[in-house]
Amino acid sequence: MFKRNAKGNTRTKLVTGAVMLVLGLSAAGTAMSTDTFGGGATLPAGGYVGFNFLNPAVKQSANTAFPTSGAAAVSSTSLFGAWAVRTGNKVSYCQTGSGNGKKIFDNSDGTNHLTAIGACDGTTIGFGAPSSILVNPHFAGSDAPMSATEYNWFDVTGGKKTQYGEPVQFPAVAGSIAVIYRKDSLSTPLNLTSAQVCGVFNGSITQWSALTGNASDTTTIKVAFRSDGSGTSFSLANHMAAACAGTASQHFIVDQSFATAISQYKPTIPSGWVGASGNPAVVAAVESADGTIGYAESANLKAAASTVPHVKYATVGGKDPYADFPASLAVLVSSDRVLSGVNATTGRPVTAALTPFGQTGCMLLVDPAGYANITSRYPIMAVSYLIANNKGNTSADVGAVRGLIGSAYADHTTDGVTTIGANTGYSFLSSTALTQAKVDSCVNI
Repeated sequence: MFKRNAKGNTRTKLVTGAVMLVLGLSAAGTAMSTDTFGGGATLPAGGYVGFNFLNPAVKQSANTAFPTSGAAAVSSTSLFGAWAVRTGNKVSYCQTGSGNGKKIFDNSDGTNHLTAIGACDGTTIGFGAPSSILVNPHFAGSDAPMSATEYNWFDVTGGKKTQYGEPVQFPAVAGSIAVIYRKDSLSTPLNLTSAQVCGVFNGSITQWSALTGNASDTTTIKVAFRSDGSGTSFSLANHMAAACAGTASQHFIVDQSFATAISQYKPTIPSGWVGASGNPAVVAAVESADGTIGYAESANLKAAASTVPHVKYATVGGKDPYADFPASLAVLVSSDRVLSGVNATTGRPVTAALTPFGQTGCMLLVDPAGYANITSRYPIMAVSYLIANNKGNTSADVGAVRGLIGSAYADHTTDGVTTIGANTGYSFLSSTALTQAKVDSCVNI
């Protein structure tokens, strides 16, 4: 097991949850390249662009040119980096969290007009795209599938529907979510049950003795959680709502907001718990205080292990988030379905049929119920999506957008991608519904 220190300069930058990553690579025979701009979920960022954003020298940047001063370089062994090497295109990914990423992609939060043109700072200001961007934006990433409400933001007054038609959504990768902790006096790794995980995060388990079996250890557990709208929080709650059924009046609510997820147990966040924006910032919060437990995307944790020496991860039900998380997952994909809310009695997510604004068959969904509590492997996981525009992709950009989204379904035995696969904490997804041809049919001019 590895352990992980937060160098203050690094973590101060990452607390906002946003680092833009830019890559420009030339390919023989490529006459012209396209700059593609996107952002959103922090959980898959390492798989998409590599982990250079963990470098303390990296500065946030909204400059779209390559090379961009201070922007983290995208690794050529990452999913998007390998695509850029093959095609000569460029890619930028701004980490905002899933919730903010979908709002920026929609250009709306239902009330305010938003845009990708603005600083990359982890909020809804923007993805750091230039004013000259042709498609606003090209794509987004989210670990929580679009809800009916988020889909309908395309159709608000002054919204994107006229130019871009509708959002189209593709399951891209899966990621395990680690329960992380700092407990300096503990010499053996934690192996937790799902019931213990639930008890920690709903506040019913408050002392370390309940986790370690050491009755004399009455140290209070401090919880670190995602303060931003997060697909990681959504996926943790998805597991807890399935694995630890409560009562009709008190249960987890599967939501991107951690505060909402635990609201029936704790109407207000307990004093002493600490919120942080983005996976790296939650890891930093755990590192900063002995006796803290949190949750974070496993691959990001592994990549930063040397900088956070006090942070460890627990196994859950005896399963490890790396060794017991497969290189590839076969998934059942439904089309034209969205999240429509939660079951009032269980808090578990409910999906509903969608009547698309335009083209049918392009909003693809993996039902969260299908992966909420599979105990044959590590049970806490997220399915991360790539979202694009159905139309309005200019003739200069459409090929690049198609290729970028479709890179998730390329032949990964030969494309050089090493950030996703066995023992990384990330899995590729497989389904007959997930093909480059499907992407091409849904992403149009």
